[in-house]
Amino acid sequence: MFLFNSCATNYEKAFLAKYEFEDFSQFKEVDMSFRGADKQKNLVIYGYAPDLINNTSKVGYYLIRLKNQNYQVVEMKWTLIENNVKADTIKLQHLAQTFIMYRIPRLNVDTAGNVFVYLKDVETLALVRFANENELQKRNKEVKWINIKHNWYKPR
Repeated sequence: MFLFNSCATNYEKAFLAKYEFEDFSQFKEVDMSFRGADKQKNLVIYGYAPDLINNTSKVGYYLIRLKNQNYQVVEMKWTLIENNVKADTIKLQHLAQTFIMYRIPRLNVDTAGNVFVYLKDVETLALVRFANENELQKRNKEVKWINIKHNWYKPR
């Protein structure tokens, strides 16, 4: 389903060709990671979305299983305590279903609106779209960035 073994540059180009102008704002303060498939071949996603949880003392990751064929939710549970968290589960389900269609291992959008895209695996940052020039300058102190296309960058 996911083509991570292809040349990174080609995959970056393919992702940007399709999603260069995508509005990722619905993922603000959300981190989604594709973790493979279970024994029934359902897709397994971990989602971190603290703004969707009513009690912020119970923030943690959600495990979301989607049917491989139609991306319908099979199961969704909080990974720390089951059935003890009030959250906007409808929105979380929608985010998981949208995320899986990008066919990438991980997507993270921070509070400033910077978009972090992982194409190879869940740990290797591939592309970043900075929310504005100030965010780029702030992040330039941490890592040097190569401009790929418009406001998309990759770490040097």
